[in-house]
Amino acid sequence: MGSTDTHGHAGGARHGLAVALLVAVLGGLTSTARGAQTVFFSENFDDTNFASRGWYDSTGGAVDTANHAPTPTGNPASFNCHWNLAGTDCAGGTPHRHLFTATNTVYVTFWMKLGSATVTWQGSGEPFHPHIFQILTDADSSTVGPNSSLFSALIETSLFTPRIAEADSMAVNVPQAGPTPGAGPNLLASATPHAVAGCNGNQNASATCYACPPPSYPSVGAYCNSTYWDAAKAVFVNNQWHHVEFYAAMNSTTSGVPNADGVFKYWVDGNLVINYSNVYLRTGDNPNRKFNQLLLAPYIGDGSPIAQDLWIDNLVVADQPPGTPVIPAPANLRVTQ
Repeated sequence: MGSTDTHGHAGGARHGLAVALLVAVLGGLTSTARGAQTVFFSENFDDTNFASRGWYDSTGGAVDTANHAPTPTGNPASFNCHWNLAGTDCAGGTPHRHLFTATNTVYVTFWMKLGSATVTWQGSGEPFHPHIFQILTDADSSTVGPNSSLFSALIETSLFTPRIAEADSMAVNVPQAGPTPGAGPNLLASATPHAVAGCNGNQNASATCYACPPPSYPSVGAYCNSTYWDAAKAVFVNNQWHHVEFYAAMNSTTSGVPNADGVFKYWVDGNLVINYSNVYLRTGDNPNRKFNQLLLAPYIGDGSPIAQDLWIDNLVVADQPPGTPVIPAPANLRVTQ
């Protein structure tokens, strides 16, 4: 060791050796002790027999044998969502919904292509939409929404920029909601029943809150809300397949009060582009709420500005990314100087 500390050169050497041993121990645990990923279901979109693979509430769903992800799985097709001009939904329908084992953490991976060689992707043409995937919870029915729910996490894009969003309009505490974000009291860290995605407090500046009267929403004077987290820049490229990964973990609660420690992560081609660990996804009165439903229903609320396409392939839904490190506390480990 080339430096000394307050205990002298020998003390510094002993300290350095202890740190090296600690790093070696923890390093070994990181590389060998890994949590086993549980895969709930997978879908390669090889054909349209979606019901036989657990999809339900289906509106059809088109597969495209001329386009599929550049992976060595040998799958011959992909899901194709084509929007007609001014269309809101996929013209060929979607597989729609798939249930999975209720879980506090969920990992979704798939390949996606936006736009084609002849038609450049324009998305919604608005600062909101399109929705692509929604992940719902066991607090809702198996056919909830999708326009309203007690909670929904959404995997989206804003043109070519990755986006994660959440909405829980059916959870809004209407008597304490305001007609605009921030107008009502901030209930986010309270034990009072409330929404987490807007109307009862704002997680960030993107929160929205606006009136959504019947018949589209469940009660007179109900509100719509949303909050989103965008990547720092656009990373998707038109007419190019990208590998997308999404991970969410429910926040904890303490004595009926929610903690801001929920997780949202979004990777594109192996690069982490959205990373938050201070998110509210459930409230203190719902400490056992879990994810349990995937909804594939690409949607542009105001209608597509052009006729355009996206493709999705090699979908996997699991509880966590593969090979997630698990570092247990070493037993009887002592570091002395």
